[in-house]
Amino acid sequence: MSTKKEFGNVRGIIFPIYKSELRKFLPMAFIFILISFCYALTRSLKDMNMIKEVGTTAIYWLKAAAITPSMIFFTILYGKVSRSTGRDGRFNAVMIYFLAFFTLSFLFLLPQRELLQLNTFFTIFEARFPNLIALWKAICHWPISLFYIHAEAWGTFALSVTFWTFVNEITAVNQAKRFYSFLSMFAALGSILAGSILKLDSVAEHFHQGLKFVIIAIVLILVIYNYFTADIKANPAYYQIQQKPKKVKIKMSFIESIKFLARSKYLMLLSILVIGYGLVIALFEAVQKDQIEQYTKLTGDDTILAGIYAQQQTAVGIISILVTLFLATPIIKRGWRFAASVTPVTALVMTVLFFTFLRFGDVFDPILKDFHLSSLYLAVEVGIYNVVLIKSVKYVLFDPTKEAVYIPLDEETKVRGKAAVDGVGSRLGKSLASVLITAMSYLFGGGGISGIRTPIVLIIIAVIILWLIAVRTLGRLKAEAEAKHEAELSSANNAQVTK
Repeated sequence: MSTKKEFGNVRGIIFPIYKSELRKFLPMAFIFILISFCYALTRSLKDMNMIKEVGTTAIYWLKAAAITPSMIFFTILYGKVSRSTGRDGRFNAVMIYFLAFFTLSFLFLLPQRELLQLNTFFTIFEARFPNLIALWKAICHWPISLFYIHAEAWGTFALSVTFWTFVNEITAVNQAKRFYSFLSMFAALGSILAGSILKLDSVAEHFHQGLKFVIIAIVLILVIYNYFTADIKANPAYYQIQQKPKKVKIKMSFIESIKFLARSKYLMLLSILVIGYGLVIALFEAVQKDQIEQYTKLTGDDTILAGIYAQQQTAVGIISILVTLFLATPIIKRGWRFAASVTPVTALVMTVLFFTFLRFGDVFDPILKDFHLSSLYLAVEVGIYNVVLIKSVKYVLFDPTKEAVYIPLDEETKVRGKAAVDGVGSRLGKSLASVLITAMSYLFGGGGISGIRTPIVLIIIAVIILWLIAVRTLGRLKAEAEAKHEAELSSANNAQVTK
């Protein structure tokens, strides 16, 4: 156990990392910056492409019909890779796959998308099934849709599964409480960097040009990761702070791992948190993106899209850093349950504010005309900063508290359970949102999102209440699991000393 003196009040808030721990912390931070940069940039590029050429409603048809099956396929593939190779093999395989796809997209799929799209298919099916025009658009523009699917997969597998599995394996429980929120601060730098790239004229005019920066970043990730893990292998005692008891690994297929997840109340509650966030943010962003699409059509300037997403990514990064520096540590010190409740409470407050403005914002139009503004413009701005606040709290508090839940679990549960929760659970929430949006817009909204705002806000509030209930129960189970974990570590260490 460490004998180092605790930090003072100021240092404990600003940067509670020991000098001797920088050898471990900094490589993780640099990798996280680059992965988060790729996540923020590809996330913006996929939305910009879809809004400009396909339409907002088509995004949710795509999510409902294609993304969940794709994520299940990727999860099965990831499970096979994880069973046949070790930690480093998993990480490198995921990164190399995405490197290959984004390179193909940059060189061929997106530049040649007009030649590749299925215009004949669209014309035939638009005439026969006009109510499903958004779905036919998503299929017709398949290069953009395929890129959208892989950009979504990057966030799930490169960030949520692969990176955090690696971090959890080399981070002790006592370090996690200090490391994780500050890793999120470094991730915010990646978001700010992505915002800077989106401001470039070449990217604003030709969205696919942003992918060359993604390709460079993935190459750097591979270099840093393999150098770092080589040092870990050369100095295992330095990195393995706590000797964890070895478990006999039981190989499970994908179906068996899902059944295992269903038998675990602990992981099921964690799934509710992950599904809840995915459902809430997808429903919220559906309305926000609809406002952005209306505004860009009104202005007739597609380059505005890059400016909007650059503003959003930069603001997410800056606010995430401010929250990390001044709020994260005091909040986390209040306990896991309190920290885990901040994200849903923030989402609830921001949702109520945003939908209240949408309902009554047009009363300001007579005043705004004097300033050459409109309620639609303000709706876009309010939507941007509401998303910024929700995502900033998510990155700084939701992600670290979610990852901390895995630490007391055995290795098999971590790998299989994490792949199931983050690989399928995170997509399930967003896909469920897509099914709800497409069904409601088809039945009640005249095919659009603007007409279904009221049911969307009611669903969001109901989901947040369920989310908070799950946090309360999971907090109790987590405390019990940590006590058991510490007892096992103590027993293993005592047995080692006896030998």
